[in-house]
Amino acid sequence: MPPGDVHSMRTMSQKKTYTIACPKCKAAQEEELYESVNVAEEPLLKESLLQNRINAVTCAECGFSFRVDKPLLYHDPLHSAMIYYLPLGGADYDKGERHFREFLGEMHTLMPDGLDLPDVHLVFSWAELVERVFLLEADLDPRLIEYVKYIIYTKNSERLKPEQKAILFNAEDSTAEQFCFVIQDVATRKLESILHYSREAYESLCETFDQDEQTPMLLEMFPGPYVSARALLLRETAEEDEDA
Repeated sequence: MPPGDVHSMRTMSQKKTYTIACPKCKAAQEEELYESVNVAEEPLLKESLLQNRINAVTCAECGFSFRVDKPLLYHDPLHSAMIYYLPLGGADYDKGERHFREFLGEMHTLMPDGLDLPDVHLVFSWAELVERVFLLEADLDPRLIEYVKYIIYTKNSERLKPEQKAILFNAEDSTAEQFCFVIQDVATRKLESILHYSREAYESLCETFDQDEQTPMLLEMFPGPYVSARALLLRETAEEDEDA
């Protein structure tokens, strides 16, 4: 899995031509696919991304429509948001993080002297990409949101097993009083149910982890670059199985 095109660090959206084989009829065709999108310069690209139309292809032979999953850099300068989407098959998070670090190293070489590399978020699924866009626009801390998910998982361990269920932040249905989370079946990707979490409780967590003695604990739980409660729980389960 290639780490991506470092030239996507440029401010403008970037495309590259690929030969794509239709997953249904296997016919090949040339398609321009996005390497990066800058939604400040091209706002319609954000709507395309949220509607699952970025890097979408329709086969010229059979008419089958599908999205090509490839690395993509999302850049929203207005919200200081930069997110790297790296499609990851399976749960080899360590491999994905290694590729991401290689990508950051190449990006670093493109930075002008005296400028630091901006903070780049890492996600491994399209649902996480959309979720992270909403979180950063709402000025919510992704680590704290993942900590809330961790609480939800552990308090509902019998019916919310991380190997079977994913928890996604639902910005559209969240309110000033409570956050909305959607439960997704990992195998089918179907959305199954909704859970709510008090915004007041979230604000209390913000105050708690803003204290010097508590902040290291949150960073220790989610050191990054991939910040995910589900990944953390899967790793904990794997370690327990190894020790058994």
